[in-house]
Amino acid sequence: MKRILFTLVLFLGISLSAIATDLEKAPYKNINEGEKITYTEEGHWVLTNKKSKEYFTKQISSGTGSYSEFYSPEGEFLFSTGCTYEFIYEGNLIGYSNHDLKFYQFWMVDGILQRNELTFEEIESMFKDFKIVKISDFSSSTNSLKLKKDKKHFKILLWNDTDRYFYHYGFTSNNAKFNRYPIKGMLDITKKGMIQFSHFGDNTKENPWFIILVR
Repeated sequence: MKRILFTLVLFLGISLSAIATDLEKAPYKNINEGEKITYTEEGHWVLTNKKSKEYFTKQISSGTGSYSEFYSPEGEFLFSTGCTYEFIYEGNLIGYSNHDLKFYQFWMVDGILQRNELTFEEIESMFKDFKIVKISDFSSSTNSLKLKKDKKHFKILLWNDTDRYFYHYGFTSNNAKFNRYPIKGMLDITKKGMIQFSHFGDNTKENPWFIILVR
């Protein structure tokens, strides 16, 4: 029992000592619950309003995961993106999953939603202010990675290029300072230190932690 309490106190201390908030704005505005989008004949996605003849209304799933679902004007379920954050970029509907740290692009073919995972180059072109950090960049023996902080606001985007799943993972630190974003993999690091990305502090085969050493 003492060990459990000590672990909880330590984890809470680490969480509170990290100057972190999810109120920071992501580079692209999330399509909020209740907002409407439509797919044009030219193959572009646009935000719309009730006056449009055809539109898809975003809702958040009632189950675990908070996945985005889209409904017809009559309230009929049409599709889910399987993502937790969506935005429109150059007419494309882009989704991000906080659970697998990946980006996806969506389009329609004969009324059926199609999905494609974005590549490193595509993500890098959208987030030029962020250093893209791949999960595969971490040491296979220590699950750690050293990064050099070369500016006051050192922005990184942790991107999953593996088949791992990161449900309930989060960032903590006892010496680094950073701001979080609604897109889970994004961090704005303002003070050097060690940042832990873990599943409630676990470090197991099923849920290993990942350590970022910012120098």
